[in-house]
Amino acid sequence: MTRILPGLPPYGPPALSFPRPDAFREGFVVEFTSTRGDVWVANFAPFGLRGLSAVYPELGPSAVLVVAGGAGFIIDADRRKLVREIRGIIEHCWYQPELNAMVISDGTYFEAFNQDQTLWQSPRASWDGMRIIDRSSMILTAEAYDPVTDRWLPLQIDLNSGNITGGSYPREMLPVGKKRSILARAYEWIAGGKFG
Repeated sequence: MTRILPGLPPYGPPALSFPRPDAFREGFVVEFTSTRGDVWVANFAPFGLRGLSAVYPELGPSAVLVVAGGAGFIIDADRRKLVREIRGIIEHCWYQPELNAMVISDGTYFEAFNQDQTLWQSPRASWDGMRIIDRSSMILTAEAYDPVTDRWLPLQIDLNSGNITGGSYPREMLPVGKKRSILARAYEWIAGGKFG
């Protein structure tokens, strides 16, 4: 069981800090109750003050997802341990019961994971930002922002596989291995990214 607290409690044992144990101010504070009934408090460093902050306990006590100002952490509530720090800033997050998995997005790609493993990671679908239109079925309908044309382009993702149709990120620019094509670098430079 989890409960979001308004701040650090002034009594009891000190809160455990995540991702690093040594160091930051009050962040997003969550109280956990283990399956044995032990209660403990965690203090999570937020990525930003305005980003998504929520707790998702649906995967069970060994994989509680905490999002603190966009920063994502998977916590084992029984062992009081950080299992995984999620890369990027989480903009969209929900539990998908058909997969018994969490689906997250940083505005450029999607990922689905359960308590044991990553089920899939989609290819990059957007330059910078997505708007979710409908997620009532296993086909997600969204729009992906294209800064080159200043338009929102249609996007669909199959939540069973992570396969994407549409979007704003050109398929020919997706990395092959660890190298990007000259076309990919030039297009990123035109769109305002780094050329390198």
